[in-house]
Amino acid sequence: MPLFEFEYQFSYRPLFLETGSQKLLSPLLPVIEVTLSHEEVMTTDLALIDSGSTFSIFTREIADELGIEVIQGRVQRLSTLGGSLLAYGHELEIEITPSLPYKTEVLFTEYPIPRNLLGHNGCFDHAAVALRSKFGLIYLNPEL
Repeated sequence: MPLFEFEYQFSYRPLFLETGSQKLLSPLLPVIEVTLSHEEVMTTDLALIDSGSTFSIFTREIADELGIEVIQGRVQRLSTLGGSLLAYGHELEIEITPSLPYKTEVLFTEYPIPRNLLGHNGCFDHAAVALRSKFGLIYLNPEL
């Protein structure tokens, strides 16, 4: 049986979920802190590791903080459980850990979304990821 070694370990953490006028804490989820950079502007936020997501998708608010004009990016139609959604791709630098900064395309939506997602394009194509939900642990290893 192959053995994997991982350089980084993180614990699951909750996200704030907005339902109407209420803000609630989610159960513990595979969420990590990421830093996004665009033209010398940086911002840090939480993102859910989502192995079911093809793309890494971030909120409009983050695009605004980075000075990105969302609708000027590459158009990508997304299919979600809630229906169809338009997103726009922009090249930027993302840093999951201090030793894992890389340039990638990230999608931003024009309309609000409930959380940031790290998917196959933009996360899993740059790092080996293992989740141990029973123990609430995330393991990461850079794969550049």
